[in-house]
Amino acid sequence: MKDEDLFRIDLNTLKVLKVLGHEKSTKKTAERLDIGQPAVSKALKKLREQFGDPLFNRTNKGIEPTPKCEAILGLLPKVMEQIGDLFEDQTIFEAKKYEGEITIHINPSLCHPLSIMLINTFNQAAQDASVIIEDWNENTDAQIKNGLIDLGINFFPLRTVPGLSHQIVCRPKFRFCCRQDHPLTRKQGITIEDIANSPLVLVSMANYTGSESITESYLKRHGYLPNVIFRSDKLDACADVLRITDAIAPVSEVIRPVVSGEGLALLELDGFDDIQNHSIAYYVSSQTEQSPYLSWLVATVGEQINALVKMYSDPNHQYLYDLLSDNPPPHNNDGNGVFNDR
Repeated sequence: MKDEDLFRIDLNTLKVLKVLGHEKSTKKTAERLDIGQPAVSKALKKLREQFGDPLFNRTNKGIEPTPKCEAILGLLPKVMEQIGDLFEDQTIFEAKKYEGEITIHINPSLCHPLSIMLINTFNQAAQDASVIIEDWNENTDAQIKNGLIDLGINFFPLRTVPGLSHQIVCRPKFRFCCRQDHPLTRKQGITIEDIANSPLVLVSMANYTGSESITESYLKRHGYLPNVIFRSDKLDACADVLRITDAIAPVSEVIRPVVSGEGLALLELDGFDDIQNHSIAYYVSSQTEQSPYLSWLVATVGEQINALVKMYSDPNHQYLYDLLSDNPPPHNNDGNGVFNDR
């Protein structure tokens, strides 16, 4: 690139490009950046001229980045960080001064109560930041790699694109969830026959298709035909079905602190030693994992997951959803209101 070309680059257009790569919509990009849609279109036109590439092609699903745009998006996080370093000589991230976005994707089955715990923490530590917590979807790993998502939380092992780093943060056990007055709650030691004879509710990740769940595979491996009556990535809908039927749902025990307040219960299993207990890990981009911001974010998320481990390890602990305030009340046993087995 010639010097004169470099001087023509508008850093604001690079920010627009980054958000466009995430939203894949000029309308949503305009809303997120709080600017007019014509301004987004103008920035995109300028970017196309500067890079000599259309950058995005229209499809039935919106706009999709071209191969060259994918490469640019992969470099942008590091470039933006280095540009920021030119103006801020700092090696320690100061959360209280941060006015940007904190973007996290979480497997839907792990959202409660972790998401609200994170929101409360960020509200205290980085009050001027904009927190975006969404469900993990089929594009999340690529978006983390390209710097469009800061951090993801999901089960491990998990197939992801190259360029991600992960760290296992806890190893919860596999459980089944049902309504509080379900007949199985009065039975000592739930067996595989009990599971096979029960209708199943399965929580899935959005847009993930083509592979069966751990529970379905486990039952088939032992000669049983799973009876799946409901499958959704909507937690509330799954919980509603559990409350009004005799169905049960495979879950991670991380939800233990909130099940009672939801009118649900966890079943203790007997003879399921051969079932796979998935660990939980955070995923970040290998390109930016050493940055001061990401180091702070990883440490903050890790603290909240450690707090959650202590809660779900205590069968009597019920999580109280705190109010967003300067002095949130402590957790106690007045629970209020959960799952994914892949």
